[in-house]
Amino acid sequence: MTGEWKKGDVLPAISLPLTLRRSVQAVAGTRDYYPVHHDEKFARDSGAQGIFFNTMFLQGFAGRAISEWFGNDAFPRRLEIAMRGSNYVGQTLTIEGTVESVRESEGRRLVDAEATMRTEDGPTTGVKMTVQLGPGK
Repeated sequence: MTGEWKKGDVLPAISLPLTLRRSVQAVAGTRDYYPVHHDEKFARDSGAQGIFFNTMFLQGFAGRAISEWFGNDAFPRRLEIAMRGSNYVGQTLTIEGTVESVRESEGRRLVDAEATMRTEDGPTTGVKMTVQLGPGK
């Protein structure tokens, strides 16, 4: 989705199945080998419902959403995430949001947006971002 952005524009939902394979790939890719992210028994013995995804995975998913919403030339200038719940293997993670403002700063077109990641259990992660739009966006 590209074009002219304005306050209140809805950033459409993007969903991603949270599979065991994706969890193991995230562990390998982020080098976060803490067992709650890949060992079902360890995760449950630690009090979790099962294997859950790490912070860097959530940041990466937010980055993917930024590219889909604002185009491949978009550059994240600020990314804040607030984890409020876990994202477990077997669920579907969905992100959607709203444009909060569009502004110019030092010759750059910036979009401030807020989004929420959720699973079937409800909201899990709040996201605040500032994105520099690419040329012509």
